[in-house]
Amino acid sequence: SCCHCGPPWSAQSDGLGVMAGDSQQEPDLRETKVRVPRPSPVVEGGLLEQCYRGTVVPEEDWSAFVACCRRELPITFRFLASHPISEPLAAFFEATFPADKELRAAAAEAGAAREGRLEAEAGAGAATQGEGQAEALTQLPWIHHAWCLDLPKLVLRRSPAPRRLHAFLKRYSELGGLVRQEAVSMVPATLLRGGTSVLDLCASPGMKTMQLLDDMTSEKNVTAALGAGLVMANELDGRRCCMLAHHVLRMRHPGAIVVHHDAVRMPAVGLFDRVLCDVPCSGDGTFRKAPQLWSSWRPNRGNVLHSTQLRIACAGAAQLRQGGKLVYSTCALSPIEDEAVVAALLRRAEGALELLDCRDHLQDLKKSPGLTSWQVMAGARQCRSLAALKSPYEAAQRDLKIPSSAWPPPADSEEAGRLRFCCRFYPQQMNSGGFFVALMKRTAKPFPPHFDLAATLDREQESPTQALQDELLELPEDAICKEALPAAQHEETFVAVTASEATLALVHHALEFYGLETLPTANLFLRGGSEGKHVYFVSDAVRDVLLECPTLRIMIAGVRVFEHNRFLKSSSCGLRLTQEGIHWLAPAMQKRRCEASIAEALLLLQGGICFFDQLPHTADSKMSTPLRSALKEMELQGSVAIVCQLPGGSLCIAAERGAESISAFINQHEMLKLREALEELTGVSTPIDASTENRP
Repeated sequence: SCCHCGPPWSAQSDGLGVMAGDSQQEPDLRETKVRVPRPSPVVEGGLLEQCYRGTVVPEEDWSAFVACCRRELPITFRFLASHPISEPLAAFFEATFPADKELRAAAAEAGAAREGRLEAEAGAGAATQGEGQAEALTQLPWIHHAWCLDLPKLVLRRSPAPRRLHAFLKRYSELGGLVRQEAVSMVPATLLRGGTSVLDLCASPGMKTMQLLDDMTSEKNVTAALGAGLVMANELDGRRCCMLAHHVLRMRHPGAIVVHHDAVRMPAVGLFDRVLCDVPCSGDGTFRKAPQLWSSWRPNRGNVLHSTQLRIACAGAAQLRQGGKLVYSTCALSPIEDEAVVAALLRRAEGALELLDCRDHLQDLKKSPGLTSWQVMAGARQCRSLAALKSPYEAAQRDLKIPSSAWPPPADSEEAGRLRFCCRFYPQQMNSGGFFVALMKRTAKPFPPHFDLAATLDREQESPTQALQDELLELPEDAICKEALPAAQHEETFVAVTASEATLALVHHALEFYGLETLPTANLFLRGGSEGKHVYFVSDAVRDVLLECPTLRIMIAGVRVFEHNRFLKSSSCGLRLTQEGIHWLAPAMQKRRCEASIAEALLLLQGGICFFDQLPHTADSKMSTPLRSALKEMELQGSVAIVCQLPGGSLCIAAERGAESISAFINQHEMLKLREALEELTGVSTPIDASTENRP
């Protein structure tokens, strides 16, 4: 939920604290001592303890909660099932790393060093949540192909044994084969499985969006693409919207669409099966990532966000069709941001929403029920004590505008009892961050006329009090930042190829050239009226949105499958295949599709021009391999799809066939990572280098 703004689309980060393009000094491998980074100390006896101990966090769990918050958050990641090599990738990982003795030894040494530091920091006799012989790698039992790596990042990057694992995670994160995501952050998308149209209202940085897309389809073909559904990811802040688009683009999914709107003022796009409201919050469940928040914590930060969170939740619920499901989630522990918002949302819906029991869907997870009562506390900057507020009137006396919905429902009411259906995740329960989630269902009853909160809350915020302004200044950046899009990025309109006769003729010729007559032209769009320079393939659901909602401010939609042929002028086809879309198109191509061995694929992935005579021969040197034969039999030059079969998957390469040569059409960085991946997964070494001449 709460991630700091990152660089725009062009940035490539491995998600592990190292920028992919950065050159770093190699660590001294002669070091044998494992040094564990020392996080900022958790301050006991501060305002957070006064407010949360024995109320938000049960008294019997407080010591374990504090001890866990002193520990660095483990790295959690999952393999993306929709990636074409996900199965061989996951199989290789499971066979290689969990049982690695050197990795386990490094984990044991790091654990001992960490426990020694925590004991010294906590003082004699204090609980430190001992680890024993904890494993470095453990599989999350409640989600497919997800793992937890409990090693400090410094150890992971600099100790000899774990460096291979770090390189593995970095490589396949860049290739889109896996994604790093906090364990409890995977819960909302897990609860929303089964929908065909999903709205992610506050989607940045995009990990939940990627999970939602990954659950849509596991097959890569045209039929699956057309029925892939729709995941619309929205983000208001400009820089975070660019980061969202950067992550979603890695999925290369025809059902993806990223838009740039205020969550409560989105144009009408129809109703959705599923809606995710992972709202901006104070982030006080992220102490393990940002331990400095502990000492600077103030209750007013959550108080001032309550109205905004409720407004977003109402906007999300209004987009839900009958029988659809909505998840409200935060990475905050404050009940003002959690249960109070849920209770107010249900109260305003007047029966149009039903709170479902999350615990029935998350039986394999350690969790706590939602709170049924709480106090609204006041405490601002430089405040050494707290005050419990009994009403909005008392809040106004302190120059705070806190709506009545922040206070709990009557303790003996059915409304209060049902709040236990929500789920709270405390750090010590699953060695994770803090998180809150609630699951609701849209009933047949209509929403009342006053359900929309946008106008009411806009009037409330026209003249914010000084106390409100002070608290907004101290909120996490991603809770309040509303920057415009960077100058280099802008929204685009997507125009159907059928709107232009010239473009449609160009596309029809390309479909005949590649044997893709079954690909419907109605699902092909141009970005920004590019006259055929970039052609995008979208699912049926995305197509309908693009045609029916012209006021949407769209950043990306679908997957790019063709681009203007600028290089191989001798080709009769004006459009060339792209690497982004080749996995979707290759299974349907009746022409210009060739099978390649692993050795041949590796040769192509070296870059440069590969002449037909350089391709490997069969055991009988007089016989050509199927790839050589297929390429020589082609009468025309132009793009081809090269398919390399792997156990449990396949790797497709977009390439250009010249008169007597072939070259891969992939950017150099991705080509390097694909070659490293193919070598690692198959154990086959790269053959003798091909020519390094420039491409035709």
